[in-house]
Amino acid sequence: MNWAETRLSAEQPSKPWQRVWLTRSEVRWRKADTAVECFGVADGYVTTVEYTDRDVTWQLTKGPAPLASALAVSALYLQHGVTPHVDADGRMFVAVANERPVEAFRNFEEKPYEYTYLDGYRSLEELPGWVDRTDLKPVYAKLSHRHRRELPPG
Repeated sequence: MNWAETRLSAEQPSKPWQRVWLTRSEVRWRKADTAVECFGVADGYVTTVEYTDRDVTWQLTKGPAPLASALAVSALYLQHGVTPHVDADGRMFVAVANERPVEAFRNFEEKPYEYTYLDGYRSLEELPGWVDRTDLKPVYAKLSHRHRRELPPG
């Protein structure tokens, strides 16, 4: 286990994430004082994480992304406690070591990390093998039928 995994495993309570709501335009998971939400914005989806005990929210996706990509980012955080990185071109990616995503600011593994871009997925079938799709399938089915709403002018 590397230093990031040790730090993350110590911070993560043992209670599992629970989906607390699912509508045609958003889904929310909660664990203790943390909530992850994926919701429709203009022509894509955004994923955020909120620490309710500190009144802090930040965006996990770079901006609106295809639904499958936004759910991949959600799964990255929910299942592995990892946030995506953004490259110089503004594309979201994650480092992968031993077939698991990892926080990677410096390479502490024996072999170089592999990198997986997260911004081009169009279906759940395209997601990497480290994503457990079990909870994502009903979410994808419901959110993919969202009526597209344009932002109001001006």
